[in-house]
Amino acid sequence: MGIYRTISYKVEDMFIKMISKKQDPALVKQKVDKYRAEQGKSRRQRKMASS
Repeated sequence: MGIYRTISYKVEDMFIKMISKKQDPALVKQKVDKYRAEQGKSRRQRKMASS
C-alpha cells in the first residue's frame, strides 16, 4: 500500500502545482502537508478501531 500512496501523492503534487501556479508555493505546500497529516491521523484511527 505504501507504493500506491507514494505514486498517488506524486501525481497529486503535479496537479496541485498546475492548479496553484499563481499562489505562494510554500503556503500551498504547507496546506497540503497539513491535509495529508490529518488524513494519516484519521487513517490510523480507523485502523486501530477495526483491530
